[in-house]
Amino acid sequence: MLDQGQLHSLTQKLSSNNETSRRDAVHALKEHEAAEWENIPAETIEAVVEALRQQLPARTEGSLKPPAFRQEVVTVLGNIGPRAEPALPQLIPLLEAGVPDVIREAVVVTLGKIGKKARVGVDALLQILQSNCRNSLADRAVRALGELGCTDERVRSVLVNLWLVPVYSQNNQAQVAITLCKLKIDAPGLLKTLCSIVVNNRDVSLRKAAAEALSWCSKTDFDVVPALTAATHDDDEEVRNLSETGLARLRIAKPKALQQCALQLKDSSCAETALRKSGQAAVTALIEALAAKEPLCREKAARTLGSIGEAAVEAVPALTDTLDDKDPEVRLSAAKGLWNVSKNAERVVPVLADLLGRKDFPKDDPGEMRRRFLQSVIESLCRIGSPARGAMAALTRKTQDENRLIRESAQRALREISTPSTNKTPA
Repeated sequence: MLDQGQLHSLTQKLSSNNETSRRDAVHALKEHEAAEWENIPAETIEAVVEALRQQLPARTEGSLKPPAFRQEVVTVLGNIGPRAEPALPQLIPLLEAGVPDVIREAVVVTLGKIGKKARVGVDALLQILQSNCRNSLADRAVRALGELGCTDERVRSVLVNLWLVPVYSQNNQAQVAITLCKLKIDAPGLLKTLCSIVVNNRDVSLRKAAAEALSWCSKTDFDVVPALTAATHDDDEEVRNLSETGLARLRIAKPKALQQCALQLKDSSCAETALRKSGQAAVTALIEALAAKEPLCREKAARTLGSIGEAAVEAVPALTDTLDDKDPEVRLSAAKGLWNVSKNAERVVPVLADLLGRKDFPKDDPGEMRRRFLQSVIESLCRIGSPARGAMAALTRKTQDENRLIRESAQRALREISTPSTNKTPA
């Protein structure tokens, strides 16, 4: 732990003419993290910062300071945080081209730790991003802009351009996304891309970055809550933790998040995934979605309940009621869902058999929609197996269908249903 006596001694060493003493003092100060500086009195901090400022120039009394030494000085100032503001006039020039990158990177990090008081360095940070710098320096400059909280037109323009036309690495673009979200700067395709990444991308580091970025968005932003909810079930623990932290930052509890997912089922690319991965916890929200106005929402709700399976037994009455839905796609999803949840062939099979006689396909359908729908019904009966014998007459009629693929599917289903089996597979 830091104490004032120790700091006084180290400050004296920093001000001495002995190079070894100065180096030892900086090294000792660097060992102390930010939290240890918080309770140090202001006058003591001022003395330390003043002594550190004197070590930032490349030369002192004709002596050239090693880059590693100056880097450590900058790091200590960063650990001191906002109260290191008096050192900004000496720090900002160290961002210029020609200064060793190890020092420039340390300065960028320190500006971020000083925070809003370091906004005087925004122009220098933007200049770095508009030059041909190394990826690690660009990453730190973008993150620092987010920590400085400046959202003027200069910052918006540079960050949006970096998002639309990536200049640096994929990881840098991920950092750009985090900063854009943190600063509430809109960019074309930003949220859609982040939601897709956090749910579907195979790269763990990109999923982590996307989760962090989304955590700075608003809970009213479309697809944000579903994406974070889905990511709370990620295979990677860090992604899960970041997503849970994100939902907490958005101040939305898990039940409310699931309700929001259900409300966005029609158009969201992530809501169905989030509800399916949430399992039994999502059943209540999905039951409510079965009564939604939009047919596609009802269809997805029934399908998701079916994917949850027997754990969704609470939804059996609602799924049973949905078998009478006026939309045939919804009825099909409800029948498949009810089979997966309850294995009640007596209730499900008559509905599927009736759907084989569907004739209300759009007039402009070239036959593809009809084929897909009827094959899906036939496949469901096939998966049910011998308990679907009640549909054999309807299937037999489909063996005479004008579409060869439908005829072949019906013939295969008849063979499967005619073969006694105890295996009941998901429909």
